[in-house]
Amino acid sequence: MKKEQIAKAPYTEVWGDTVVLWQLCLAALICMVLTMVGFLVGRSLFLSMESLEPSLAKGYSLLTGILGCFIGAAFSAHFFKPKRVVVEKFEQSTIQEILDQAGITMEEEIDGLRHASPDTIAEMESLELYSLLSLIPEDSANYKPEYRALAEKKEAEKNVD
Repeated sequence: MKKEQIAKAPYTEVWGDTVVLWQLCLAALICMVLTMVGFLVGRSLFLSMESLEPSLAKGYSLLTGILGCFIGAAFSAHFFKPKRVVVEKFEQSTIQEILDQAGITMEEEIDGLRHASPDTIAEMESLELYSLLSLIPEDSANYKPEYRALAEKKEAEKNVD
């Protein structure tokens, strides 16, 4: 798939991370297949060894299955690169410049913040992204009046430096 198509792929939040759902499913399938192949190959190999006790051979088979899972995870990590790009060069940029660079309109960002999960909002608070948090509309469950005050305070501190 081309980078342009991946960029437009629908994202889904899974365990607090944003993923492309079809890539996650394909990676899981790859890991399952390689786990089972590793287990079955190990089982036939170790059970064919007459000098090895059957219970020990079955244990080793499980280990080869786990090895197959790790190989599948490495394969998936190589072919399905992270979609998130962290850019730190925007420290002095305005929100509008950052959103333009990300290819998002102000309305899309406001709507995203309106419906963001509490975990996402908590992470943004921990990163002190009050300029973005101050965009949350007052009719949203995520709205807190202190975001605007904190954003103004942080802006004033930045101007003093």
